[in-house]
Amino acid sequence: MPLTAAQICTRACQIARVPGLLTDAGNSLNVVLQELCQDWDFEHAKKTYNFNFNTAQLNYNGQAFQNFPTDYLRVIKNECWYFISGVPYPMIHLDMSEFDMLVEQSGVSNFPVFFYVDTSGNGLFNSLIAGTPGTLGVPVAVFWMPPSGAYAMTVRYYSQMPDISSPSTSSTVPWFPNQNYLITRVAGELMKDADDERATAFLSDDEDRYPNGAGVILRNYLKMHGDRGDRARTVSLDRRRFGRAFDRLKNTKQIGW
Repeated sequence: MPLTAAQICTRACQIARVPGLLTDAGNSLNVVLQELCQDWDFEHAKKTYNFNFNTAQLNYNGQAFQNFPTDYLRVIKNECWYFISGVPYPMIHLDMSEFDMLVEQSGVSNFPVFFYVDTSGNGLFNSLIAGTPGTLGVPVAVFWMPPSGAYAMTVRYYSQMPDISSPSTSSTVPWFPNQNYLITRVAGELMKDADDERATAFLSDDEDRYPNGAGVILRNYLKMHGDRGDRARTVSLDRRRFGRAFDRLKNTKQIGW
């Protein structure tokens, strides 16, 4: 049976021999879980966001935009699309520098092709009129071209999972399934705080010297994470550079490409 956050913190304190640092163990557990979201793409942190394009929602540059969930970290490649007459139209994710070089013309709308996500949180592109402050602290997606209809958009993304409230006493089971890693890693962090010389061994990713280190445990877990051994592997070319995006098809091409 999976251990709760409180049990993980208690076990880590016992291993580190610092029973008085239970609160610190809880704080370390949340930091470790945050780090896992930020550094790796785990299915457990995968979420889906659905919305309809708003043709009237334009920023001061005349670009269509949409507030994304506050837990958004990064988009999943090739998993952003919308439907028109039952046909999926994939969106192509660009870097901000690439998006800035796209031609913008007032009053022109079409089927959106490209987008990027501003994760700075400053709401720069969240203004309907120049000089009007936008919503701060939220990721904002900007689309090219502005949509010609209220198409239903689906975006799959990796999220920043929420912290566990009061983890040292919480009955919540952490979302990350490898609890051996969590216990070893939190214990190592406590040892580091207590200036315990065992910290190096507990936090190490050197399989030869410290085969039970947290880094080794995580690497072994990642070897099988997202295993696709039951299907053929394919090479995916960058949609920005290869193939013909549907925006460049002839006008006579109505459905499909």
